[in-house]
Amino acid sequence: MRSFSLLFVVIAVVVLVQFLAYVVLARPIDPTIAGVLFVSFLACAVPALYLLRPFENREELQRRRDRFRKRREAEKTSDRDNNDRDGA
Repeated sequence: MRSFSLLFVVIAVVVLVQFLAYVVLARPIDPTIAGVLFVSFLACAVPALYLLRPFENREELQRRRDRFRKRREAEKTSDRDNNDRDGA
């Protein structure tokens, strides 16, 4: 999932560079093209920021990892118990 969001970041940066190059170098500037490039940048940047969750604090991240770890351990023990009952 992280690589997918990093791919969004790379695409967003490329589109931003295209937008800036168009605004700086093109004369006259067509607002439609500039608008499409900027909206494309936002369409890639917003999901990337959401998927990367840069504003999440460390405590919340640790709590989420602990919950996932406990759930995974509970599933392993229940699977093991089920296998013991099936084998007996």
